[in-house]
Amino acid sequence: MSTNESSRNTSENAAQYRSIHQSAAMQAALLVRLQYSSESKVQLRRKCIAHLKASLSHELELCA
Repeated sequence: MSTNESSRNTSENAAQYRSIHQSAAMQAALLVRLQYSSESKVQLRRKCIAHLKASLSHELELCA
C-alpha cells in the first residue's frame, strides 16, 4: 500500500468515525424533547455532548 493510499484510508476512516458520532449526537438531541423526566433529558444531553466531543477529539488527533 502506498503512502497516498494509506493517507486516503486514514481520511476515510476519520470521516466515517466523525459521521457515526455526529449521527449518534443528533439522535440523542432529537430524543431529548420526547423525554418526560428531567433526569432522562439530562442523560441524553450528556450523551449528545459526549458524541460531539468524540467526533472532534478524533479529528484533533489526526491533525497532531
